[in-house]
Amino acid sequence: MGCCRLWPFDNGAKQNMPYVAAWGSVEGLIEKGYVQKADTLEELAEKLNIPVDTFVATVKRYNELCKKGVDEDYGKAQHRLTPIDTAPYYGVRTAAWHLTTLDGVGINTDMQVLGEDGKPIEGLYATGDCSGGFFANNYPNLFTGLACGRTMTFGRHAAKVLAMK
Repeated sequence: MGCCRLWPFDNGAKQNMPYVAAWGSVEGLIEKGYVQKADTLEELAEKLNIPVDTFVATVKRYNELCKKGVDEDYGKAQHRLTPIDTAPYYGVRTAAWHLTTLDGVGINTDMQVLGEDGKPIEGLYATGDCSGGFFANNYPNLFTGLACGRTMTFGRHAAKVLAMK
């Protein structure tokens, strides 16, 4: 669905695809083979060509974290924890199509990646969507070009920092 918004924003901006339209397109995507549908997690893993045991164990772990209400593995916000425990199950085999991450590695104002101790890692720089936690709480898709503009601006800044060394 790319960058579509399924729900209206608090500021009044409307969704650009109603939720029913998103779900309404699933059956067609199943028929075309883009989306897989299964009655069991094992069947879904097989259809997605994912190692079955690892997939089932991963979903089991995730469901345990949902029950706890705390994502100890990745820090997912509690309100985003939704158990995967009711058939039918749907899955999509995809790759790096996403526009951004919600967190990214910590950086300083010179785009240097910070280690766990908060100090810059020598020679390691990051810019764009993988850096800084800029999108830590949401992806503000009302600002067209924000991710691309930020990437170019911060990349230029990192290049200037490196050029001065």
